[in-house]
Amino acid sequence: MRNNDEINIKNSVDELGKFGYSVCKNMIPPNVITMLIHELEKREQSGDIKTALVGRGESRKTDGAQRDVLSSWLGKESEGEQYFLAFAEKIRLSINRNLLLGLFEFESQFLHYPIGGFYKRHIDALKGNRNRIVSMVAYLNQNWIPEDGGTLAIWNDEQSINPMIEVLPSAGTVVLMLSEDIPHEARSALRERRAIAGWFRLNPSYAGQINPAN
Repeated sequence: MRNNDEINIKNSVDELGKFGYSVCKNMIPPNVITMLIHELEKREQSGDIKTALVGRGESRKTDGAQRDVLSSWLGKESEGEQYFLAFAEKIRLSINRNLLLGLFEFESQFLHYPIGGFYKRHIDALKGNRNRIVSMVAYLNQNWIPEDGGTLAIWNDEQSINPMIEVLPSAGTVVLMLSEDIPHEARSALRERRAIAGWFRLNPSYAGQINPAN
């Protein structure tokens, strides 16, 4: 019999294949949420977290009109990070098995939005770049209520005006989206909020040589 992890992941991947996005609540256990919050708070206190950039490649820059959030790359040092990366690996394998996307590696960042912080409507990858293929957001905010704001608005394409759904950033909720296809926006909130954003990538090759994962 499959455990809840396997069932939730399979259901999320199935929805991703049908709709281009999926939302699953309570996907990360509360004890892991607590460990991840602790790790992020350590970085906030030590200053090991910086203003997040926008753009791609050499054009990456800070842009306070587009994005107001701090970020720090995940590693494998803490128990919470190790759990989360193992969890992301299960998702990668399920996507490859069920959707045949050939995902090769995963990268992720802690995010800390200050009160009023936001990331305006955007997509995570340009069409045809085949770099970031599937985006993931995992929320770490305990006791979040609708009046706090801070929803993740998701549209089904770049022409749509009204979002298909607005997701509360509640602890344990995990969102998957096709990186080239699904516009989304992190709206401002009355509270600070924390999340992990991650991207499943293909393995590009240059001059016939495979580019190994970092």
